[in-house]
Amino acid sequence: MPLLLTPLPADRFDDWLATTRVRLIALRRESGMLVGEDAAARVDEFVGELLAEGHETPTSLILEIEDDGVALGTAWLAANNGVLFLVDLAFGVSPSEAQRGRLLAELRTLARTQQVTRISMGVYASDSESRAFVESGGFEVASIQMLLEPLPSREGRSRVVVSPMTAERFTSFAVASEAAFAADLAASGRYSEEDAAVESHRQMQLELPDGVASEGQELFVAEVDGDEVGVLWIGVRARAGRPHAFILDIEIAEGHRRRGYGRDVMHAAEREARRLGADSIGLHVFGFNTGAIRLYESLGYRRVEERFLLTV
Repeated sequence: MPLLLTPLPADRFDDWLATTRVRLIALRRESGMLVGEDAAARVDEFVGELLAEGHETPTSLILEIEDDGVALGTAWLAANNGVLFLVDLAFGVSPSEAQRGRLLAELRTLARTQQVTRISMGVYASDSESRAFVESGGFEVASIQMLLEPLPSREGRSRVVVSPMTAERFTSFAVASEAAFAADLAASGRYSEEDAAVESHRQMQLELPDGVASEGQELFVAEVDGDEVGVLWIGVRARAGRPHAFILDIEIAEGHRRRGYGRDVMHAAEREARRLGADSIGLHVFGFNTGAIRLYESLGYRRVEERFLLTV
């Protein structure tokens, strides 16, 4: 018997929304992605954007999941740019592997009717049911949000010295960074090449409106014995009312790779984070960059959220 997905009735929307809000806040806090009131504020902003018109928001669809008369939970969906986003998957009872498979089959069918080619889902570290769903369904990791907290004490002298980037160096850095990020977005499968270029440019303009002098941005060149070996870009965020460092770009120049300089620059990022008053560092890495993931995890970074992608 097929598993049923039926639209959530309007008279149950308020209860669903209240329950979902609590769930989303808890997932962010438990994973460490956000803490305290930051989690509540971010969830309220997120929900407000995706459900601007409440139950009648045309870009969102909330479905009840039922199998043989038993209510299993709900799925919140949104479609954009050829991707069906599984915004939230909430089970009231733990589904069997067969039920997970039938749910995925229904979602695949729905994706095809919406003429989208990929299904995307974010999974927080503490969400074991969602993780079981993506792992059993053949999803691949598209991107990872990672966190290092608290900053460790490390001994030893670094070979790499970082110094503030000059306005002259920024010009070539900005061009290269924007192009590299666009290429990574396209390679991750989340964007077409055209859309990736647009999104990369948008983010660059958002983060660096005033170039190297942009408020809350720290840009560095990394040198060894006076020779540039790479670049480092840190954005200063807030976390529970305290400074939080977020690595927006780190690049070791060709010709200087596989010499351990990446680890040295990451150590330098920790030192700069302390100088800025932070005791935590976050970063984003694409799933295909397995070498970088291994480096970050060896330094103590942990995964707080992963974005999975499945081609329909």
